[in-house]
Amino acid sequence: MISIPQYLDFPTSGKTKEICEFFLNMLERKNRFIYLHSQQVANYAACTAAKLGLSPSEIKTIKTGALMHDIGHLSVPNVILNKAPYLSVRELAQYKKHCLAGYSMLENLEEFNNIINLIRSHHEHWDGSGYPDRLKGVNIPLGARIIAVADHYDRNLNPCTQQWQKSHEEAVRELLDGSGTLFDPQVVKAFTEAIVPGKPFSLPPKKHKTDKTCTTAIKA
Repeated sequence: MISIPQYLDFPTSGKTKEICEFFLNMLERKNRFIYLHSQQVANYAACTAAKLGLSPSEIKTIKTGALMHDIGHLSVPNVILNKAPYLSVRELAQYKKHCLAGYSMLENLEEFNNIINLIRSHHEHWDGSGYPDRLKGVNIPLGARIIAVADHYDRNLNPCTQQWQKSHEEAVRELLDGSGTLFDPQVVKAFTEAIVPGKPFSLPPKKHKTDKTCTTAIKA
């Protein structure tokens, strides 16, 4: 598995670093789980971007976008964040606004021109069923497609409550099942190769679940 760095790596701009640190400090104060999740996603996203052969500059942009992808949660009440991913329809609608909220927080800052659309679009789906703009396929920024895969994987391994925690194999199976519908197939391939380098990934037979829930679950 990829080790998580004990520091945050930003682009060289001092102002950009200060702004990122400010928002991440606020996020840590609000919800430490989401703060740590952002660091995990940033590391996974950077490794996936490198696996795809992107330039160092592009990797830095994507890593910074991943670190900041959930700052919109600053506008979401903790009572909703603590219930995720099982929310009422009304709560889910409020939760989904975090993408636009994060975008709005940074849209007037020139240093983040290459990052804000990654934050806005990290819940878009490859088949066009995501939010907030229902973008489809390559119309979704590549960085956002990478963050979406890393985000979904880490949400499964490190959920808000252990009750919903899944194993590495179950998390990867969900990514493979969503490849071509929820996620960019090339990004899923690069991600799975990056987290188990030099070793082809195979899954055990799928287990069928019989239990159901009446609540609404957040889709990646």
